[in-house]
Amino acid sequence: MTTLGFFYSCYKEKRAVEYSISELRVHYPDSPIYLVSDGGLDFSYLKETYDKLHVSLEEDTMSATFGITGDQVTGNFREQKNQEAIRKGAWAVLNRLEEAINFCKTDYILMLDPDALVRGKLTIPDDAKLLGSRINSGLPQGFKDVLSSIDGAKVIDTWGATPGIFECRTFLKALNVLKCNTSILDKLSMEYYAMYAHDLLLPTLFALVGEEETLDRKSTRLNSS
Repeated sequence: MTTLGFFYSCYKEKRAVEYSISELRVHYPDSPIYLVSDGGLDFSYLKETYDKLHVSLEEDTMSATFGITGDQVTGNFREQKNQEAIRKGAWAVLNRLEEAINFCKTDYILMLDPDALVRGKLTIPDDAKLLGSRINSGLPQGFKDVLSSIDGAKVIDTWGATPGIFECRTFLKALNVLKCNTSILDKLSMEYYAMYAHDLLLPTLFALVGEEETLDRKSTRLNSS
């Protein structure tokens, strides 16, 4: 039987977080939840209501990215301070997801924002590595060139893993590739500004081990406003 854990990345969306978790618990009453507040509210009070819930208040890694612009010609994302913010944000997401995997100890993790609602049991295909929306397309050629230079990597041009369901074992395999060669992320962030955003970060990570984000319309009982 496939097991599923849940990861929330939050800020100050108090009512949205409370409602999303309450809806989630209707369908997954016993599944582990790992919640990180990125420099926002302290949600530790939720542990009084829910079991198998880890809550962590972490450093704000997103505010420094708000002024970053991504135009390939006029954008400021290649400036040193902005590159540092992009990479810091990206590594924060990856490290927190690794910690979530260690806490949840499940086959898969669903990463979602507070505005996402789980409306029923989710069906995950047996061979799925990363499920997402693939709603975006058109990555810069330089980004693709970096991927094409990596042995075993897959060149992607569509992404949208938010919410995203991923296999933990493949995530850890891909994360190890990145940790063994951190310059990969450095090169990618110089080609595209939004490497800190998990809707792109997850598909890119999985691409490093030859896995492409897939869209499975039958599996989704998720609403996101």
